[in-house]
Amino acid sequence: MSRVAGGPSKKSSSRTMATKNMIIDEFKRRLRDNIKSLNDNFFHIIQAAKVSPDDNAYKNQTGKMTEFYTTKNEMAVRAQLMVRASDELLRLTTDLKEFLILHDFHFLTHNIKSAEAQCEDELRKQSQFHQAIDSDVSNMLLDLEREIGENFYLRHT
Repeated sequence: MSRVAGGPSKKSSSRTMATKNMIIDEFKRRLRDNIKSLNDNFFHIIQAAKVSPDDNAYKNQTGKMTEFYTTKNEMAVRAQLMVRASDELLRLTTDLKEFLILHDFHFLTHNIKSAEAQCEDELRKQSQFHQAIDSDVSNMLLDLEREIGENFYLRHT
């Protein structure tokens, strides 16, 4: 037995990571497919909404009505496909939240601490930069005041 008391074995850990990677890949696939569906259907709805400048297609009344109902039905189907893709995206966000809540407390904690440390470092750098600029500006002001005092004030002789 290669298990340490209270800790998971390496085999179990690698299996868990493989499972997480598979789940994440599935999430990526779902996201990609739904976004593609939204984009494609939106493009086709806009394309179907364009009016054809060809007057020959509208010479007979039956042709006009046939094209109108065909376009109308195509747009309705494409709109429904967009609604379905949007619903799938909402489900995906719910699944992602659930996955993060149930599986990645350690990962989230690590990322939050890392982000906090990065913010503190950036704040420290910005604070030092601000202090350096403040010091430079103060020195410049003192030099300007001294220069003005030496050269422009009336001197008593």
